Amino acid sequence: MDAMLDIAVRGCSGEVAGHVVVPEGVTAIGDGAFARQKGLVSVELPSTLVSIGEEAFIGCSLLERVVLPEGLTELGKRAFRNCTSLVSVSVPATLEVISDGAFSQCSRLEVVTGGAGVYGICPTAFAGCKKLRDCEPLRYALDIGEQAFNWCNNLEFSRFAEEMVYIGEYAFRHCTSLRDVKLPASIDYLSENAFDGCENLLDNV
Repeated sequence: MDAMLDIAVRGCSGEVAGHVVVPEGVTAIGDGAFARQKGLVSVELPSTLVSIGEEAFIGCSLLERVVLPEGLTELGKRAFRNCTSLVSVSVPATLEVISDGAFSQCSRLEVVTGGAGVYGICPTAFAGCKKLRDCEPLRYALDIGEQAFNWCNNLEFSRFAEEMVYIGEYAFRHCTSLRDVKLPASIDYLSENAFDGCENLLDNV
C-alpha cells in the first residue's frame, strides 16, 4: 500500500502491470503518475480521490475501463489521452469540467456515462475517439470547446441542454453519424464551422 501511495503522489519509477488498486485515503494522483504504463490493464480509484493530475494515465495503451469516483472535482489535461484500449468511462456528478484533451485519441472508447454535473467540455476533450457513440455528459454541458468531438465518427445524439450557450470551432467536425440535432434558443455563440463535415446532418442546426 505504501508503494502505491508513493506512486500516486510522485509517479512510477518502474513498470506497473495488471490490476492496480489506489488505496483509500489518497486524494490526488499526481501529474504523469501512471503515464505510459503499457502493462496497466485496470485501475481501481479510491472514494477519497478529489484530483487527477495532467497526463496522469496518458498512453496506458492496455487500460480498458475507468470509473471516476464520486467526489472527484478535477481532471487534468490529457489525463487519459491515447489510452487506446479504453472502452468505457463513468463520470461522477461532482466533476464539472472535462478538461482539454482528457480522453483524446482513445480510439476504442465507445461509451461515456454519467456526468450530470458537467457544464464544460473543453477543447479536444474527446477528439479522435472514432468509436464513441454515446457521451452522456453532452446532455448537460453548457459550453463545448473547439474540436471537442473532432472526428468522432460514430457519435449519436439529438438534443443539447436547454441552457447551452457556446459551441466552439470544429467542435463536431466529421461527426458523420449525426443526423438530427436540435439547438436550444439559449445559445449565444455557435461557430459557423462547428459541424463542418457532418455530411448526414439535417438542416436543424
